[in-house]
Amino acid sequence: MSFGDWQLRCVSRSAVAAAALMICVLAAASRAQTAACPTAPDPATLPDAAALEKMNKFVAGLGVRPTGSQAQVRYINWIRGQLKKIPGVTLSELQFPIDRWEAKQTKLQMVSGGHVVQLPVAGPIPYCAATDKKGVTAPLVLVPGDQAIGTDNASGRIVVRPAPAGSLALSVFQLPIISWEMYDPNNTIDPLGTFYGDFIAYNDRVADLRNAAAAGAAGILFVKELPRRQLVNHYEPYEGTQWGVPGAFLGADEGKRITDAIAAGAQPSGRISVGTRVKRVITSSILATIPGQSAQRIVIDSHTDGTNAAEDNGPVAMVAMVRYFAALPLACRPRTIQFAFSTAHFYQRVADPAVRDGGAEQFAQQLDRDYDQGTVSVVLALEHLGAIDYEQAARADGVGQTLVSNGLRAIQFIGVTPSPALIAAVGGVVHSYDMQRTILLQGSDAPGDTVPKHCSFGGEGTPYERHLLPTIGVITAPQTLYDPAFGLEGIDFGVMHDELLGFTELINRFGTMDQNDIAGDIPSERLQRAAGAAPCPEAN
Repeated sequence: MSFGDWQLRCVSRSAVAAAALMICVLAAASRAQTAACPTAPDPATLPDAAALEKMNKFVAGLGVRPTGSQAQVRYINWIRGQLKKIPGVTLSELQFPIDRWEAKQTKLQMVSGGHVVQLPVAGPIPYCAATDKKGVTAPLVLVPGDQAIGTDNASGRIVVRPAPAGSLALSVFQLPIISWEMYDPNNTIDPLGTFYGDFIAYNDRVADLRNAAAAGAAGILFVKELPRRQLVNHYEPYEGTQWGVPGAFLGADEGKRITDAIAAGAQPSGRISVGTRVKRVITSSILATIPGQSAQRIVIDSHTDGTNAAEDNGPVAMVAMVRYFAALPLACRPRTIQFAFSTAHFYQRVADPAVRDGGAEQFAQQLDRDYDQGTVSVVLALEHLGAIDYEQAARADGVGQTLVSNGLRAIQFIGVTPSPALIAAVGGVVHSYDMQRTILLQGSDAPGDTVPKHCSFGGEGTPYERHLLPTIGVITAPQTLYDPAFGLEGIDFGVMHDELLGFTELINRFGTMDQNDIAGDIPSERLQRAAGAAPCPEAN
């Protein structure tokens, strides 16, 4: 062997040794860095309660934000602007064309006993039919809630329809077929109590509108039990369906004037005029992606359209989360993290007028396909953070009810797909951050012979759960949900701060969990679906 050959071999051996040493050093450094990665976030790295209040103040100032409205566009622009300032974040968008409906002016008169009475409305029914400038004049007829609207009682008449909040026994949420567990250390959830909400009666409003149009009603007036001041611009239902009949919501006082006239035999008539405009617009969902060591994504979702500051402030928390996770070193992001700021929650017929879906459903369909490619880990949907609980209280004058804060946080429902590891992880942060009045649900409906067994998580998490993705759906449902009259006073920012910290920790935990543990029963359910098991029926 020549000196040169010997020298080359020595150099080669030295290089290999050096490379091996470097690999060991880098591996050790990576392990050390990973070990130093936070599970519980440092509170200083996320907005405190005061900062969250400031961010929510912007949202509250927008007022009601129907899908495709200028108010929603401003919210989306704010989110986009915040995200563009964060290094390491890739933005993309999903766009949907819709026929955006907008009300101009709604007026109501009652003629009774020769007297003309102007009755202020709380607001027009979203996507109701327009009238000409003269309006529509017809007899006013009361159709009680226990009677279906049909040709015999509605044709050619303006239907006056009681529209109280729906109700449900709280004990339902504690049934072993509905609940995983409950965290209520101060025993504030009365198992014998009643849970109220307009959302419980939502489908009744949809049925009433369809029936009124089919019966040839001249109009429909939904009478709420609350004073008009709490109902201004009340927004339901939010299908994006053109109902084919003009209509409005009335407060309890205005409704009583009509029903008293009817009860007195005065045979009152009404004149309703509704001005509307329909315009084709594009509405966008924003996707913000932070790369991780794996292409497999943890997806966090909330919607940008809504009614008030709490509905929905999930995107406010998500903007803060994007800043937090983008600032972490790559070693602290084992999985890619993707934030979906979805649209069309308040325009449910975004893809097909015959199917209730929304923007989250469109994204869920994509994730369903991606899951089989191994690029989706878990979905976390966040809604109505820090919401305060309101209860109905009898008014002093005896006319209907009024909503009054009871000083408690609204009951938080968290749907979790069947996975012991996911249930334990969610329950862990609920306890650690003292998220009182939280119920972990298997689903918000009764189980059936479908795959999945539960077809609803009660909110934005539903489409992901129905598409057999490991899903956590976080939602509160205060009685103020559809009422823009409630602003910042409807949010406890200390509670929202705790939730922000807790759900940020949950995402950190997702990063290091084994995918099989996260998935739980999902792989089995997907096999059942592929073999022809009955899926959840499409909501129509």
